Amino acid sequence: MGKRLMTLLMICLAVFSVATAESTAAVYEKTINVHESLSPYIIRITDTGEDTADMDSDNILLVEVFSENGELLQSFTYFSNESPEYDGAAALVMAKDLNFDGYSDLMLLSAAGAQNVYYAFSLWDVEEQQFRPVYSDCVWLREEARFSDEAVQIELCNLEIFPEQRMLLSSDPDGFYYLRESFYMFDGTYYLVPKYIWDVYRAGDGMIGETLIESMTQLQILWDEQYPEDWYYGQDGSGVVASERRNAVHEAALSGAQKKRMRVANVDWVNLRKQDSKASPSLAKINEGENVTVLVDACGPDNGWVRVLYSLGEHHTLSQDELDTGRTTLTGYIWHSFLEPVE
Repeated sequence: MGKRLMTLLMICLAVFSVATAESTAAVYEKTINVHESLSPYIIRITDTGEDTADMDSDNILLVEVFSENGELLQSFTYFSNESPEYDGAAALVMAKDLNFDGYSDLMLLSAAGAQNVYYAFSLWDVEEQQFRPVYSDCVWLREEARFSDEAVQIELCNLEIFPEQRMLLSSDPDGFYYLRESFYMFDGTYYLVPKYIWDVYRAGDGMIGETLIESMTQLQILWDEQYPEDWYYGQDGSGVVASERRNAVHEAALSGAQKKRMRVANVDWVNLRKQDSKASPSLAKINEGENVTVLVDACGPDNGWVRVLYSLGEHHTLSQDELDTGRTTLTGYIWHSFLEPVE
């Protein structure tokens, strides 16, 4: 009799302990509006307590979506370094229209640091009237010059939204020498495509590497070059060239069909210089009358250089190697007096 009583007492204590733990577990709640035609939704975030195989994430968080009257409508999980107890400056949950369909989507904090804030996201499905699973896709592997084989949770870092271009910019700096900026567009309503990916990295031996790829319809490496670090960032650390290079990327990504065109003039041919100097190596010789796309005007010493993009396929038949590697364009500098506007 005593053993039975002791066993029952231990079971009761165990149940009480579990119930107490569940009742004191951190819970985050926020009410959001998806659309003016829909009632508000209550978003609840809790920690599942499950281990994650993702080395970059500590927690698997549960997202529950409730109606105003408390009815559970759906639930799903996502990976995060943060917990429901997070009380930093960034919001754990935000509602923003990411795919420009007029309905707010769910942004879920996955990591917040001193410099970078990352959000996973779940798109609102207009037809199904609910949120889709947290977005995942393959990611660009710069060193292998290809996209990964396996899909992972996509996270937007320091997000900027450009409604006019219908683009999203995720800017992910890692210290002074490493930066990735991804310019995303939606193909349709729910498929996010990294139209442009720009990488800046320390290449070793005093060199800075810079690549820009375009992948909206097919993979194209717009440029893949390495430059002296003291030229790229300046011997005084002013970063004038680095800023010009970033402006060039934004010009290429955001200007759309409005890119300025110029042609070689006043000379039989001109060198496309790797850097803004006549002593810099020549990447190509461009003949009179050939066109280039202007990325940055009036840059370099005396503001006399023009940063351009030169399309190889526009002026000669591409080789099989160029087609296979996607390296069909070059970027460099031309002295301004050798260019004139294309009417």
